[in-house]
Amino acid sequence: MQLKRRWLNQHSPTFNDTHSLLLSLPKELLFQIITNVANSPCVDNLYPQSLIELSKCCHYLHHLIHYDPWRFNTLWPNAFHERFDTRAIYRRRLDGWDWQKVMKLRCKALYACKAFASQPTDCHLLDAIRWEIIWDMITEHDERNIPHLLNYNVHSAAVAAFQLDQHRDRKLFPVVLPILSLLVNYDFNITSHFRAPIQPNSAQIVSTELSRFAYNFEAADSLITKHMPLRPFHASAQHGNETPTDDELPLTFYPALDAPAAALHLFFTTFFASHPSLYSIIPGCIPIPLFQISSDMFDVEYLRRYERNLFINSHVDDQTRKNERPWVENVTTLPSNNIYANTGFASPSHFVSEAHHIEGDWLGYYSFVDPEDVATEAEDWFDGPMRLSIRIVPLEDHHHHHHHHHQSSNRHDAFPSMHLQECPLTKFEGTGVDNLGSFTVVGLIDDTEDGQVTWEKTYVESGETWEYSGRFALPMGICGRWGDEEYGGPWWMWKTSNCSNSESVLTSYNIK
Repeated sequence: MQLKRRWLNQHSPTFNDTHSLLLSLPKELLFQIITNVANSPCVDNLYPQSLIELSKCCHYLHHLIHYDPWRFNTLWPNAFHERFDTRAIYRRRLDGWDWQKVMKLRCKALYACKAFASQPTDCHLLDAIRWEIIWDMITEHDERNIPHLLNYNVHSAAVAAFQLDQHRDRKLFPVVLPILSLLVNYDFNITSHFRAPIQPNSAQIVSTELSRFAYNFEAADSLITKHMPLRPFHASAQHGNETPTDDELPLTFYPALDAPAAALHLFFTTFFASHPSLYSIIPGCIPIPLFQISSDMFDVEYLRRYERNLFINSHVDDQTRKNERPWVENVTTLPSNNIYANTGFASPSHFVSEAHHIEGDWLGYYSFVDPEDVATEAEDWFDGPMRLSIRIVPLEDHHHHHHHHHQSSNRHDAFPSMHLQECPLTKFEGTGVDNLGSFTVVGLIDDTEDGQVTWEKTYVESGETWEYSGRFALPMGICGRWGDEEYGGPWWMWKTSNCSNSESVLTSYNIK
């Protein structure tokens, strides 16, 4: 009613459009007024509710806001741009959607996170969260999205989901671990939820659940992979009025960013945040950095996810797809065709790659605990800092392919060509040093395995060799495991040129 009195001059109890001074304005001015209402910030509601109230004032305004063609190209895109980042959306050519619907879905996802964060034991509130929409907002962030995520307690909801899901078969781990690994850069207090409980005679720093990813390789991998099926999104979500069983509701969304790598990043950040005497147990200790997120860091993540969805959907016949997906709410999560087909994307001759990031100077740590000491909860042993300088070298039997890779990794073609290469393997070599001495590394990156990184680390003096494997977890770097079946542990290294904050996160956040 307030909007009616504010905008309309009513001369009778029964409203008549012809008596409105607002509607007597030129259409261009009316459009501008409607746009200003849509862009007006609201402290309590991210969605432009004032615009919805304005549309209730008369049939003509309702038509302009909800049906007139200009809303597609001007009104709702403008309202969306005022609230969310769009650079990645346009770069990835995803802008041909219903902006009003997508904004509504994003707001609902944020509201659901805030509701669950306030009642973190309510499974119904947890199951209402659309994590794929949250992930889109994180990986499209350039300026605006992260403040919304923090304001609506997405980080708290993800922590609560991780804790609650430990008792629910851990179906959400492939989703919430990458989310927390990225958001910990904006709220380092997230690490407090991964500390081990303080117990007498215990030196364990990181919680048992998170430590499993660091030291129990087989168990950790099984926690993740069994909940990453190759099946259509929301395949069993349509059951009419019937309530599906838990077995009929598998989690079908997960990011392309490797969940175990994200878990290892959280392991290291928690250890550094919680240990009482880092500088005495790690000779030459260098503080770990925080990283700023920008959408271009996740273009490869998006392409791998999109390619996976194309593959999944290609194995679903048309009738099944029609029955299981009667609506398409977000083109970034339900691709029906290959919008990049003319670039060679998703073809047998082209591979999505971020392998060129391996070149450069790296800094990091690795950890070790003897399996015989696990029962006594012995303190983790850290070695580092580990410094490496890495360069890409030709594959012995693939000179032609490597030459193509070297060209494609340095060119600035349109998206997504700049992230494609014809040879799936990238070889690299390097030298480094840690507290045990100098070493050399020789390794491969395999883009048929979503960019898996493997290398041999050989110490110069002793000739001792260790196997390393991991994956990119940009912008944080590369995380993985080293060692063999008998013993080993996690490692994390970051590119020194990518650090946005070289100061200690312990100093910045005063976490003890």
